Amino acid sequence: MNLDPSRRALDHLQQVRLLTDAEYAAATNDPELPNALFRTPAEALAWVVAREIVPQAQLPDLPTRAAGTGQENEAQAIVSEATDLISGEFPLPPWAQLHIRLLDRRVHDGVSATALDQLLALQLIDAAQHSHSLSMLPTHEEAWAAPDSLAATLAWTVLRAGALSADDLKALAGRTAHDEIVADAMARVAGARTEMRATKTTTTFSVDSMDFTTSSSSSTSSLPSVPFAVPPSSTSQTRTFTWTSSSASESAPGGWKNKLIGAVVIALIALIALIALIALYFLFGR
Repeated sequence: MNLDPSRRALDHLQQVRLLTDAEYAAATNDPELPNALFRTPAEALAWVVAREIVPQAQLPDLPTRAAGTGQENEAQAIVSEATDLISGEFPLPPWAQLHIRLLDRRVHDGVSATALDQLLALQLIDAAQHSHSLSMLPTHEEAWAAPDSLAATLAWTVLRAGALSADDLKALAGRTAHDEIVADAMARVAGARTEMRATKTTTTFSVDSMDFTTSSSSSTSSLPSVPFAVPPSSTSQTRTFTWTSSSASESAPGGWKNKLIGAVVIALIALIALIALIALYFLFGR
């Protein structure tokens, strides 16, 4: 990803006083910044916390730094969004939570109503596909959005909106004067789905030196695996979680079943532990 959006977002954090000069210097000199996936101030702040430049415990108090600047409301909104980006239902560290969220957000970069209108004008999508896609457009912060992209938007209609199928996209090849757009979109779709089949995104960490592995797989994920560097203090962690993401255009009927199975497993573990404690009591407690 181009470094400029990332640096621009960090600059804004310093301007609204959410980063001190020292924290800003540490962030801009971080060797992982050129590989950063973020582009908005909230994403930048979440990244700074994930990189352990700012302690996560300090997040709730950061808006007070903007007191008296007239930017208190903006600072609070940035902190709230950043907090959401590093939080989730799974017990993953902040950098892993953020990695998942940013992968999902970057799929929407360049997708816009303007691009959909242009695709309709170029007859690369029809009126029904245009209408369906418009109803599913992601919400962007206009000041921080990626430039409109016809190819990215056309690929998104397949990967996320579900307005076109992969076969519909292939059928456009050679039938239009805009083959370069179609070819680019096809490459994006093929790249996402090839990486989906060939790789899995794995996060490794440990708590009290206990190994715990949770894995899942899906044949419908359209998010490629993108490197996300682990903060130095986390490199020795050994708990493993494996996850993939499913596209919004395809159903995931097994989701509630997985949660139910997980709850049953936890209940069984608790029951076994209770039985073991009772047995120990009768053996040694008397």
